[in-house]
Amino acid sequence: MKLILHSDDFGLHKEIDRGILDAARKGILTSTSLLANGPVAEDAMEEAKSYPRLGVGVHLNIVRGRPLSDPSEIPSLVDRNGLFFNSTEKLLLRSLLGRLSPDEIYNEYRLQTLKLIKKGITPTHFDGEKHTHLLLPEAVNAVKKLMKEFAISKVRTINESPINRRLISSGISLKGRLRQKLKLMFVEYRTRKAKGLLKDFKSPDFFFGVLVGGRLQYPGSIEMALGLLELDLKGTLEWMFHIGYPADLGAPEYKKNFGTFFLSKTREEELKLLFSKEFVDKLKHNRHQLISYREL
Repeated sequence: MKLILHSDDFGLHKEIDRGILDAARKGILTSTSLLANGPVAEDAMEEAKSYPRLGVGVHLNIVRGRPLSDPSEIPSLVDRNGLFFNSTEKLLLRSLLGRLSPDEIYNEYRLQTLKLIKKGITPTHFDGEKHTHLLLPEAVNAVKKLMKEFAISKVRTINESPINRRLISSGISLKGRLRQKLKLMFVEYRTRKAKGLLKDFKSPDFFFGVLVGGRLQYPGSIEMALGLLELDLKGTLEWMFHIGYPADLGAPEYKKNFGTFFLSKTREEELKLLFSKEFVDKLKHNRHQLISYREL
């Protein structure tokens, strides 16, 4: 098994970035994706240049925060304040009603991709905030155009159920909440649809991180984590994290634009798991497993 250890949300907050870079420095994290409209995206891109082994993708985002586009040019994606809707459900409903513009999504995604490239970063792949790059047909078509324009052939897809079944069959309990189980079913369904549209692309064979999202902790999750590392699996697996150190929300504007989940204690708990002696020792014996999207 080849393993991509990945954290989303690079560029969202300085304490999130500090956690990501510490994990990369320790040789644990191999991949991240940058939120180009994040408050500290500029700093993140500069810091990333000091970590050449850390793969950096584009975390395509039309969910939260303020767009890079002029809001008047993407009216189907923003509210009256010029902000993204901060709701995946609203985007899905607008898509269902035919009120999302594929061109507007493409234009915003394009600006986000160019932001990295202009800073000298060659993106390793595309993934999306709340997996909306897969959930929304309009976004899938935008990603297809981006892949061709920028010659980026690698895209995150979600194929987690086989991994969950393997873990459960080995005696490891995965008590996912009903909401997460339904979310996983839906995003896997949409992934299958997206694959038919994208066609010529590469992605890891398997994915992990939806069902247990927001519930990883140390020591409670260490048995599951070690079990995952020990899987006799042929192919490549991406394990998605959302790591970071404790952070103050700061100005009310931050909470308004991005919400509170992003700076909750769940990030610190995931970091504790990654930095635990048991996890680090297991990785030392399986260092050959670790790759980034760059090596796919």
